[in-house]
Amino acid sequence: MSRTIPKLLIVGGNGFVGSAVAKAAVARGWNVVSLSRSGNPFVTPAGHEPAWASKVEWRAGTPFDPSTYASLLPSCTAVVSTLGTLLETNYKENGQANPFGVLRGVVDNVLGSRGNPLAKGANERSYERINRDAAVIMASAFVNSSSPSGSPSRRSPFVYISAEDIFRPFVPSRYISTKRQAESLISSLSRPSTSTYEAAAELPPSSNRRSTRTLRPIFIRPSLIYHPHLAPATTLPATLFEATSKIHRMIPPPLRFDTLFAVGPNARSPLQPHRLDAQADELPSAFQSMASLFAIPPIHVDAVGQAVLRSIEDERVEGVVDVERMRNMLGFE
Repeated sequence: MSRTIPKLLIVGGNGFVGSAVAKAAVARGWNVVSLSRSGNPFVTPAGHEPAWASKVEWRAGTPFDPSTYASLLPSCTAVVSTLGTLLETNYKENGQANPFGVLRGVVDNVLGSRGNPLAKGANERSYERINRDAAVIMASAFVNSSSPSGSPSRRSPFVYISAEDIFRPFVPSRYISTKRQAESLISSLSRPSTSTYEAAAELPPSSNRRSTRTLRPIFIRPSLIYHPHLAPATTLPATLFEATSKIHRMIPPPLRFDTLFAVGPNARSPLQPHRLDAQADELPSAFQSMASLFAIPPIHVDAVGQAVLRSIEDERVEGVVDVERMRNMLGFE
């Protein structure tokens, strides 16, 4: 009996994380479709198109317009949403983060500036739209598409690239709170009643049609993602935080970063179980976020790509997949 070859739809497959997922999937012989605004294939910072890119179907489309990808969903076994923004400023060039753009955005946030809300494209770059709504709309469309087998008995993986809470106060709390909101909404879509969340996603109510899939939501929460060649600016901080995370594990628990900086009613250790419904006012203090930055090791972008595929393959994987779980999954520790 021949094995069915998985087909993966990656939202943002020509980006930093999306391309790592696509490359890993192609290496496994999977069928891969990338959906991005431009529809262009991935190219390295030097402008080269890698060999694996020729095996990916590159499509132009946007999560906010289901008509641009609805025809693709019935044949897909899984969807990966990598769309996200660290800052609401325009800090990227050709889909890659510009270090100077990131620094400018961080400085603006520390000084209390959110830029000009009336500037062209400002609303399109908002955390609510990019970090939350895009993934929820995509998940809603996926759960209401027919499955390849025509049976909802096998749950369909929907992978959302979320994040560890390590960047506050350098980035606004809305960065992480909108990601937590997206996790909660997507998780709710895996339950029978989804009308509230379809409304939030600007889709017709479920009374007009019957869901044909059952989602298996997976929330990948990487820390600082690095790559020495594709994102050379990440190498130095990754080296630093790899060292601090090792020191953190050597320190007696009462003196660890997360213990010393655990202040406020919502304080928690980076190793404690994760909640899917945290709002901005329920997040731990910014000091706790900084403690996590020093305590949680960075992760290579290729490791994130491999962890995504392992999570899709293993039907037992559901919910939050943080850095510790990814490292265990890949045999790092």
